[in-house]
Amino acid sequence: MFHLSIIKLSVVILTVFLLLAVPQCCSAFERTTSKKEVDLLIKAPEIDIGGTLLVPQTAKRDLLVIFTSGSSWQDRDSTLFDFPMFKVIAQHLAQAGIASFRYDDRGVGTSTGDFVNSTLDDLSSDLDRIMTFFATNKAHHYRHFVLLGHSQGGIVVSKAAKNNQNVKAVVLAASPGVTISQLVLAQIRLEYSLNNHPVADVENVVSANNELLFAAYSHQNTDVAFLRLKESYAQLLKPSQLSNTSTDSDLENRINNTANEMKINYGLPALTSFAYYDPLNDLTELRIPVLSLHGGNDRQVTIEPNKDRLETALLKSGSPYRIKVFEEANHFFQPSKTGLSNEYGTLEKHFVNGFLDEISSFILHL
Repeated sequence: MFHLSIIKLSVVILTVFLLLAVPQCCSAFERTTSKKEVDLLIKAPEIDIGGTLLVPQTAKRDLLVIFTSGSSWQDRDSTLFDFPMFKVIAQHLAQAGIASFRYDDRGVGTSTGDFVNSTLDDLSSDLDRIMTFFATNKAHHYRHFVLLGHSQGGIVVSKAAKNNQNVKAVVLAASPGVTISQLVLAQIRLEYSLNNHPVADVENVVSANNELLFAAYSHQNTDVAFLRLKESYAQLLKPSQLSNTSTDSDLENRINNTANEMKINYGLPALTSFAYYDPLNDLTELRIPVLSLHGGNDRQVTIEPNKDRLETALLKSGSPYRIKVFEEANHFFQPSKTGLSNEYGTLEKHFVNGFLDEISSFILHL
């Protein structure tokens, strides 16, 4: 998921870290919740990873699907606007005879660590820790994996899959085909364009955000870029205040709050480590099947240019791939009218028709 907010860092959003010691799951931290579900705490150096293993009564494939969420810290179900995306997918896969593991992001639920100060390498190494655990654990042993990443999670799983021979396939759900910096700028442009601001003023704000994002990334000229950002927002927002009762003080506070939020977000490792990382570099090195899913109403990771760039990378890789577009699906693959963020809380909590079957069919035919 991608939208600008300090609490939900969603505009935001390989060297695999090899553990010196194999992570172990201590029995004291294992709790069976049903005949099919087992809560695990994977204990490893520096971090513990809590998650849920869902095992079908009769497995049709000897592999494990591992879910990785998008930007911002999320629980193991990837619950977004009261819609537990990963839990719904996991239950469908279990009915199809496919085991899965979904886990809490760093600092959420039973996982330790600090998400906002974690980097792309950190998140990729967490995924590698999980695969190492299941590949070496006797009670819950899996040697083959399918990695499913939603949104920015697609970047993480592609990076992790590149160097792990036990990964047999990748599922990308609304995954970016551009850098996160490009995605951020595209979302800012869309947000203010929809409000009918003058194109020149919108582009001035986009450029100012671009400068501040790069300044935060490079640790240079941040103060100069911050002032430039405030000036751009003053130019953009002032005309829109003329027709209402807002005071000059209200406008100044709004500009300061917006600029300060951008400055904080852009300086967080959870964004800067992704900002200029091109996901296509990893995809071109994959030699395994890839399923790429897109929503026709996705306004956060839009079809154009993301789908085309992903497809180009897969063509270069020579990997067998399938691309599927769901016409009325939003960023979370729910049926939607506009796909805009102000619609999320009003939607029914289910996927568009065919989405779940597309994933299970792909895995069963590997």
